[in-house]
Amino acid sequence: MNENIGFIGLGKMGLPMAMNLLKNGYYVFGSDVNENALIELQALGGKTGGVKDWIDKVKYVVLMLPSSVIVNKVVEEIIDARSSSTPKDQDSLIIIDMSSSYPADTRENSSKLEPYNIGFVDAPVSGGVKKAVDGTLTIMAGGSAEQFEQCKRLLESMGTSITLVGPSGSGHLIKSINNYLSATHLLASCEAVQLLENFGVVPEKAVNVINQSTGRSGSTEYKFPSFILTETYNSGFSLELIKKDIGMANQLFKDADAATSLPQIVFQKFSEASNALDKDADHTEINKFVSSYLLKRGILNEENEEIVPGGSCSGNDVHPRGVRQF
Repeated sequence: MNENIGFIGLGKMGLPMAMNLLKNGYYVFGSDVNENALIELQALGGKTGGVKDWIDKVKYVVLMLPSSVIVNKVVEEIIDARSSSTPKDQDSLIIIDMSSSYPADTRENSSKLEPYNIGFVDAPVSGGVKKAVDGTLTIMAGGSAEQFEQCKRLLESMGTSITLVGPSGSGHLIKSINNYLSATHLLASCEAVQLLENFGVVPEKAVNVINQSTGRSGSTEYKFPSFILTETYNSGFSLELIKKDIGMANQLFKDADAATSLPQIVFQKFSEASNALDKDADHTEINKFVSSYLLKRGILNEENEEIVPGGSCSGNDVHPRGVRQF
């Protein structure tokens, strides 16, 4: 095998993914703005340097970057590096964007790269840091069947569930929708469990029952017992990143002129949480934010009756002390 791979973006997810490529016999040339990540990659046998240092040595370039804006800049950098290199008969190159990018940008990049004999496959991941370390990520790919088959063995070094879901941009589209659904489940679960706790139900027991019932989700089965009930809040996926993904999904629904307000509501809640919590907060800390508003009694109105923030109540469902009756 011994194929050379460029890997740009050695963060919490990218570094363990690059490590798994090394473990599976690939030669990895890594690039990142974080010097410590480069040192760690070198200690494991990887090589480092700027794109121009290794662009003509690699068959694939994996991108694991924070945003479409950065992906687009790196794509331009790769084009410049290939254009300025000396070989006239360059081998074909495939860029695999494993970031969470906008599907429209993905399609534009794919078209932009074709004249340079550079393929483009979007292959975002799901599973978090733990599965990145274990090499058991879920990978959803978009692009041509031919290019996907060329990348499949490489992707199998990082994931165990790998699916070509459609044409260019489809992988990024389904990743965005997946994270939107995950965030919606998490927000609803936090509100539900806190309501149950307020009624006197022990949260652990509530979650156990829900997980044996139809209301279960990845949030109740994994995030609650691992990060929320333990109050560790260390899933490795930040609140800022999931907010970005929800915002992307919300925009996709808007672009489709979809008749739904749910994506906007979920995005608003996570945006408010982002403003209220520490900038480095884990996404599971949305539970802390929920506790700040869900059962808060609010402010007194002119008749000295408390009102619940975030909505209006009719006289039939508000107690004189402002607590809704159930």
